[in-house]
Amino acid sequence: MQQILMTNTLTGKKEPLKLLDPASNHVGIYACGVTVYDDCHIGHAMQAIYFDIMRSYLRYCGYKVTYVRNYTDVDDKIINRAKERGISPAKLAADMIAGSERDMRAIGVSAADFEPKVSENISEIISMIQTLIKNGFAYSTKTGDVYYRVRKKSDYGKLSNRKPDELRSGTRDIVAGEKEDDLDFALWKSDTTPDASWASPWGKGRPGWHIECSAMSCKHLGKSFEIHGGGRDLVFPHHENEIAQSEAANEAPYANIWLHSGLLTIDHQKMSKSLGNHISIQKFLQDWPAEVLRLGFLMNHYSSNIDFSQSFFQTCHKRLLYYYEGLVAMDEYAGNTKSAPDKSTIEAFHAVMSDDFNTVAAISAINKSFKQARELLTSKKTPQKQAEVSAIAAGIREIGQILGLFKSDAASEVQKIKIKLLPSLGITESEIQAAINERKDARATKDFARGDQVRDTMAAKGIELRDTPQGTVWSVKFLGDE
Repeated sequence: MQQILMTNTLTGKKEPLKLLDPASNHVGIYACGVTVYDDCHIGHAMQAIYFDIMRSYLRYCGYKVTYVRNYTDVDDKIINRAKERGISPAKLAADMIAGSERDMRAIGVSAADFEPKVSENISEIISMIQTLIKNGFAYSTKTGDVYYRVRKKSDYGKLSNRKPDELRSGTRDIVAGEKEDDLDFALWKSDTTPDASWASPWGKGRPGWHIECSAMSCKHLGKSFEIHGGGRDLVFPHHENEIAQSEAANEAPYANIWLHSGLLTIDHQKMSKSLGNHISIQKFLQDWPAEVLRLGFLMNHYSSNIDFSQSFFQTCHKRLLYYYEGLVAMDEYAGNTKSAPDKSTIEAFHAVMSDDFNTVAAISAINKSFKQARELLTSKKTPQKQAEVSAIAAGIREIGQILGLFKSDAASEVQKIKIKLLPSLGITESEIQAAINERKDARATKDFARGDQVRDTMAAKGIELRDTPQGTVWSVKFLGDE
């Protein structure tokens, strides 16, 4: 079994994955999902794609994975947005969940094994709150709210590495004077909003933000499990409070390893509708193929903060064209030769992915494989070299299945990408074809200088003309690190 190292936010160290039951090879993963009050944007896609890849890689290594990603469908933001639209919170949440499922499919993110909704786990949440009260870690107020006693947990703050006195409260809509301590956070909120409130031992209300994930993770993964993840912005208060209430209720350690993805900005600014740089997944897919987004994330480590821009998307798009053209060339060279995936290609992939899911190094390894294949393509064709090229192509495609790349038919994808890129270069396909015809005529009359001039003019416009036995073909120039 492949040993996998991960950077644990809880300890600040890179640690090997430790299974609660080594004999089972089972890994439980819980990743906090979206609060469904609006359409998903590419920031939501960031975490979803990274944890989708982690899940895929662990299974590729032979682990049995149970992956849980929740929907927060009960929240202040949902209630307020529903009022703005004149619909019920339940209706808004249902519509947004359907949209999220659509968007995740569109960017190649597979459904989690369990995708629980807060509204469907109220009894589990109430039960956990009752246990916390029984254990002395929570208390109810005369107005029907329930709070967690932060100072009762001696190691509170261990995830964010701050002491209680240094922390701000993570509660929302607090009634002054009701709490024993300003740091205490809400487990249950008194509320009578239709379709967003339920009967409880403390009166009608709804769950606090943090208790939801504690109850749902326990239901599907047990009191303790291997990996908990989410965006870095959730470390405090959400994940800090999850640990506190889960361990106090279950009297057991919570998650062994905490993985946090970085934050996303656009042109060095936080995404915001007021700034006009808020990019929904649907809007992104109107302008770019889904693989552009996935490749953009893969070219950054999951834990790093990422800054995206239109020029970066353009570079990713050109890189995809380079990859797909390479696969087409390999397939043509290999012909009917079919080989098993190249061992060295797979080994290089494992070496970097097992070290904290290093997708940046994985892309570099893929680039080296493409370079190796292109060097073989320029040599005289022999059965042995055809087998080598076929093996490299198979290795690249096998890796692509884990990373979510190269799933389309290579030849058709090449044509689609080329046509999609042309408007950004200010040139049309008919203009390119005219240049190819002019070059063909020049070479036919042995006017090689004019033929070279046509090629250089096209190159200056970002178009590469290549002479092949089948004639002159064109592509979009890509100057990368391949």
